Amino acid sequence: MSEAELKSAQESEIVALERERLAMYMLWPPDRPTPQIPILAPGFRLRALASEHFDQARPTVEIDGALTDTQWNSFRNQVLPDGLFVVEDQQSAAWVGTVSAVHNPTASRFYFPGGGELGYLLVAPQYRNRGLGSALICAAVERFRRAGYHHIFLGVQGWRLAAIRCYVRAGFQPFLHAPELAPRWTAIFQVLGLEANETHWPTRLLEPTS
Repeated sequence: MSEAELKSAQESEIVALERERLAMYMLWPPDRPTPQIPILAPGFRLRALASEHFDQARPTVEIDGALTDTQWNSFRNQVLPDGLFVVEDQQSAAWVGTVSAVHNPTASRFYFPGGGELGYLLVAPQYRNRGLGSALICAAVERFRRAGYHHIFLGVQGWRLAAIRCYVRAGFQPFLHAPELAPRWTAIFQVLGLEANETHWPTRLLEPTS
């Protein structure tokens, strides 16, 4: 088996295992500086939508699957003002990527006091690997920081390897709030070719310094 075939087999194994498991959390380290939003490639523009225009972004948010009206309304009502971002393909005027800064302290399996969740990071398949995801992540984190959020987190399914790589590169860290999470994250990092430094991954939320 070639090195490429071995890597593909390992990825397939992780994806199969993680599809049967609950999603995990990642944290933006509170001592990490506010990120600078990268300059997009020519032909793309990053926009923050006004609240009254959020509904126009619904088809983009639903790139990976439709939401019910109840789900959409709940999500839309939790997004911070100017906290729903889209990337526009200026040639076609189509919105090809999105992310949202969502006020959501009560996550499904953990409570983040005053928490801000990075929600619905999506880039249309034909526009991926152009740095659009990283720019969207940085825009959402910067919006949280301007709003004074201390606990910035996201939930991600372990089989979404491309998304995890993007989150790690932007600055997010695995949150080991339960001991069984460490081996899962270590295996994922190994498959992605990333350095797994478990001793630096947070196991609890840090209290605000001020």
